[in-house]
Amino acid sequence: MSTTTEVHSARVQFLALAGAFSSGAMLAVQSRLNGVVSEHSGRPLMAALWSFGSGLVVLTIAVLVTAPVRRGVLRIIEALRAGRLKWWQCIGGFFGGLLVAVQAWSVPIVGVAIFSVAVVGGQTLNGLLVDRLGLGPAGVHAVTGVRLLAAIVAVVGVVVASTAGGAGEFSLLPAVAAFLVGAGMAVQQAVNGRVSVANKSPMATTWQNFLVGTVTLLVVSLVVLLTSGTHDWTLSSDVPPWALTGGLIGIVFIAITSWAVRITGVLIFGLLAVAGQLLTAVGLDLIDPAARDRIGAQLLIGLLITLVAAVGAGLARNR
Repeated sequence: MSTTTEVHSARVQFLALAGAFSSGAMLAVQSRLNGVVSEHSGRPLMAALWSFGSGLVVLTIAVLVTAPVRRGVLRIIEALRAGRLKWWQCIGGFFGGLLVAVQAWSVPIVGVAIFSVAVVGGQTLNGLLVDRLGLGPAGVHAVTGVRLLAAIVAVVGVVVASTAGGAGEFSLLPAVAAFLVGAGMAVQQAVNGRVSVANKSPMATTWQNFLVGTVTLLVVSLVVLLTSGTHDWTLSSDVPPWALTGGLIGIVFIAITSWAVRITGVLIFGLLAVAGQLLTAVGLDLIDPAARDRIGAQLLIGLLITLVAAVGAGLARNR
């Protein structure tokens, strides 16, 4: 019996680690898809709304027809009423909504690689604060000198990569925005882990994220609509059908994150997600003629620095 339990435990850990790597790759792919929708529509918020809104529709259907997912949603409500969850632990989707909006805007400008490097840098730096405050299900983790150094190095990597095409506003502003939403992702992963522990259903956590994210984007879009006076918010008919699947990829991404982060921890999860995200991002830019010219020595050096920093932070946390 003991041997069977150990094998099962090892298998679960392997799947969680593989899921972390895959989720990073999915985020890079989603960035490219939402960037394509943004380019065709001319409205990053429209692309973000489509991504979250289409995902919410699919997940709502799953809640209605699938009893385990429905029970998971009810457990979230019960946990809030009982005080096992705080309201602010259920707003991870807010950061997800901002992430998708920023990726839809910035990827057509700087490419998937620079966007991904900046997101990773933000995650690595803010992962220190997330662990120190004990926001994730694993509780409080101390901030060591090695992890602090790794976070600083990650920021250096972001600066090196984002200035590869010059220090103009068109390269730095999207990178700064991506860095900030990357910091938000560290919070999202941590609180999603807590919600999944409470409801025992990663898909219920995913539905709750998409609901909050969609509401966030609707509010932002309404403000933009009222201030700009522009009423043409329809998707262009020439958007490639394959580019409209960003919401479905987001469902898988958040579901894997909500489950795997409970097993690996926030920074260990981030470590493998970083590798999948950065490697896939470079590959996507290399096969895209419009972005291929951005892949130069400086960008790759910045990417490598950020990757090493994330690895160092993860190993230090593991100790």
